[in-house]
Amino acid sequence: MGILKTLVKSTPPSEGIPYEIVERRLSVDTQRFQVRVKKAGREFYAEELFYQAKKPGDLTFSRFFLLNENPPRPHFAPSLAEAVDWFQGRKQPKDGYGTIWWGDRIVIECSICRAGWQLPLRITAVERLTVATAIPTPREIVGWRVAEVESELTGKGAPSRRLEEHKLKAVVIWDEAPNQYLCSSCARKLADAGRPPDPDDYFIFEA
Repeated sequence: MGILKTLVKSTPPSEGIPYEIVERRLSVDTQRFQVRVKKAGREFYAEELFYQAKKPGDLTFSRFFLLNENPPRPHFAPSLAEAVDWFQGRKQPKDGYGTIWWGDRIVIECSICRAGWQLPLRITAVERLTVATAIPTPREIVGWRVAEVESELTGKGAPSRRLEEHKLKAVVIWDEAPNQYLCSSCARKLADAGRPPDPDDYFIFEA
């Protein structure tokens, strides 16, 4: 994430919190027009929120997100509990966005026949991002989002999303496992046809 000013620290899981907390900080004084905030049915840049705020309560928000992230990541929630709830599909915010969630498992699809298979997901890291300004007055907002998940079969990966048939779909981009999939039946058919799939290119699963 190139727009982040500082990586503050990474906190290992503690009692009651079964995942790592990754803390980051972004200054909009040096990285302008990178954060969009949703508040009371309106959407604007974080700089506008800071400028218009007259008291601490004016800095509340329903969510914010980073522009120009590639690949796109989840939006930031106002609290850790909300971030986890949103990710798992509970208590979804109703603030005008097309909301998606990942749940506690992800569905992968065969690239040929579209057969699906579900993989259980475990949250392994949550990001805590502080967006701050010092001009003209020091102000900040803090957001939370699930930053990393893990599957026993594919290892760790980052939640993302893509547009399919005009709808946003929740996906996971795996760190090491291939992000293209074949069911075992289609893999055998390709092998029988003299075109065995490269295991570095495809994750093969039992449909």
